[in-house]
Amino acid sequence: MIYNNPFSNSFFSESHKTITWGTFVFGGTLFLLAVLIFAYPALIAYFFAGMILLAGVTALAIAWKLWRFRESVSRIEQWPTENNSRYRSRVTYFRWHT
Repeated sequence: MIYNNPFSNSFFSESHKTITWGTFVFGGTLFLLAVLIFAYPALIAYFFAGMILLAGVTALAIAWKLWRFRESVSRIEQWPTENNSRYRSRVTYFRWHT
């Protein structure tokens, strides 16, 4: 049973290598962004404007989806009810006698 190990011996080293590589990529991206912001200060304004634009477009897309959903629900609510006028639901009650 000792040799029935589903993990390889290099499990820790592979995980460490992945975390290290991800940290280097993230740090390099942040460094490049900082250099671009210092080189072009208006880039900060463009970044915030882009975030506001993205939030606005997302809100409009959600509102449009909800509007379309309301149309489909109102179409379902307008179904004629003449066919179901004589239908009565049956309820069976169970009583426990003690």
